[in-house]
Amino acid sequence: MSELTLMDLLDSRENRVNRQNQLMAIHGGVLISMTLNIPGPVKDSPSYRGALYEGMAQMKDKLYDLGGVTLNYEQVRLLKTGPEGFLCVESTVGGSVKDLALAVKKAAIAVEEGSRLGRLFDIDVLWEEGSVSRSAFGGEPRKCLLCDGDAKVCARSRAHKMEDLLAEIDRILEEEGL
Repeated sequence: MSELTLMDLLDSRENRVNRQNQLMAIHGGVLISMTLNIPGPVKDSPSYRGALYEGMAQMKDKLYDLGGVTLNYEQVRLLKTGPEGFLCVESTVGGSVKDLALAVKKAAIAVEEGSRLGRLFDIDVLWEEGSVSRSAFGGEPRKCLLCDGDAKVCARSRAHKMEDLLAEIDRILEEEGL
């Protein structure tokens, strides 16, 4: 497990956006892009990889539950900046791509909020007009792992020690057998 630099993280984000654009150009429809919310300079480990695979499986189960959704493409990239997963889907029952994107985002939120492990997932849903925000559903912002406050506020203000956050993530992964 190697520690990352800020440049590594910025390059990784740029590469992920480029990959998202490539996948949208090739497959159209709706793109699900999944990463993990892991603070600190180490973003890759066997446990983190296992968590991403589990999140991808949960997301595919939710897509199956939606019905009328075809999975056209799936990819997992194991990078030093953390594992990334991509799913490209389309509707087989008609309807607009926007309606599918909204349904998929609702399913993604259910995965993110459905368990303690889900709180580690960052699932973005994109379609030709951009990404679907959780605010499209009037939902609350993501909650902090430690205090249930707004995760972004806690992160920006550094309200919690990195060691405490990582210890909580380790507890979650251990509970899941990862």
